[in-house]
Amino acid sequence: MAYIQASFLQMRDENGKDLGSMATGQAKEYARKRGFELVAVDEKVNPPIYTVKPRQRFVPKSPMDEAKAQYTVTAASVRLKDEEGKSLGVMSTAEAQKLADERGLDLIAVNNRIDPPIAELGNLSKYIYDQKKKAKELDKKNRAAAKASEEKMLKLTSDTTDSSKADRARILKQANDFLVEGHPVKLNIRFRGREISHAEGAMDRLREEIRVGIVDGTVVKETRSTDGGTYTIQCMPRKKK
Repeated sequence: MAYIQASFLQMRDENGKDLGSMATGQAKEYARKRGFELVAVDEKVNPPIYTVKPRQRFVPKSPMDEAKAQYTVTAASVRLKDEEGKSLGVMSTAEAQKLADERGLDLIAVNNRIDPPIAELGNLSKYIYDQKKKAKELDKKNRAAAKASEEKMLKLTSDTTDSSKADRARILKQANDFLVEGHPVKLNIRFRGREISHAEGAMDRLREEIRVGIVDGTVVKETRSTDGGTYTIQCMPRKKK
């Protein structure tokens, strides 16, 4: 409620009936008890004339109301298409709305980024449903594509025991499976403690194992951590012919 400077008000009820002069505080209390608010009718007279009306409650817009507002035409003119997609040319929004009303259809803003915007005749609720469906399908495809090209990380041991060799063969087979599916693969080999001083010699042997083992991809890059303890070998899928 706006600040009221006057000490007294000439009051009317919600039906316009004259309630006489009231102190401003008394008028506010009268409105509050009825769940109303004070509304100015004429503030130029003395005392100013006020009435009461039901207090407006905030009602959040539904998702459908917000969607409808998005496709409402606000420009003075539009490039109009009919319900079959045929161009009807540029016309005033009032003319386009009249044509929509005559056909029992809605006037839908489909592209507000140009001037004049593009609008078409159709069923707005169905159009909104179709747009949401398309957006959902596109999002699903994008997530599937991102997942399909997701980089996979695998760890290799550097031991020379038979069990370690068998473990590396299993991991390299798994790497090939990922590469066939289109995933980039990173192979991590970590050396600890005294192993670091002999890491480069061990890596010569492991590089050969990886070169022979990776048959469905290409080794494109090798990096070494600053402490020298971790090697990372990046493999990319072979390009399909």
